[in-house]
Amino acid sequence: TLLIEKGVLKNFLADRAGSLRTGHPRTGSGRRQNYTFAAASRMRNTYIAPGDYTLEDLFASVDKGIYCKKMGGGSVGATGQFNFGVDEAYLIENGKITKPLKGAILIGEATEIMNKISMCSQDLSLAPGFCGSVSGSIYTTVGQPHIKVDSITVGGR
Repeated sequence: TLLIEKGVLKNFLADRAGSLRTGHPRTGSGRRQNYTFAAASRMRNTYIAPGDYTLEDLFASVDKGIYCKKMGGGSVGATGQFNFGVDEAYLIENGKITKPLKGAILIGEATEIMNKISMCSQDLSLAPGFCGSVSGSIYTTVGQPHIKVDSITVGGR
C-alpha cells in the first residue's frame, strides 16, 4: 500500500475494523502475532524511497547537526507522537563528522517530521525488524536511505 507519494499522503493502513471506524478503504493490513490476539492495522514492508543525493552531499549541507548512524528502540503513540533512542550518533559541524555523541533521544510528531525531510540519499537499505502493539509483536521489514531532517527535538539520557 503506497502511503505517501511526492510528499502527499495518499492512503492509510486499514483493516476491516479500522475501515469501518474511519471510512478509509481496506488495505488488507490486519495483522496479529497469533490467534490469541485481535487483528489490528499494522505495517509489513515500510520504507522511504531513495533520492538523488550522496551521503557526502547530505553531510556537506549541514552546518551543525547530528548524524544518527544507528537507531535504538522507541515508541509511537496513536497521534503520531514518538521517541526513539539513538544507539550511535555523531556531531556534524561545517559538513564534517567531528565527534561521537552518547545518549541522544529523538522526540517529535510523525507528520511534522516528514514535512521536514529535505534530502534523501541514493543508498536505500532494508532490514528485518519487529513491531510491537496491542495485537502482539510481528515481523516487519523496514528501510530507508540516509535522510536529512531540517530540525528535530533531541533530548538526552
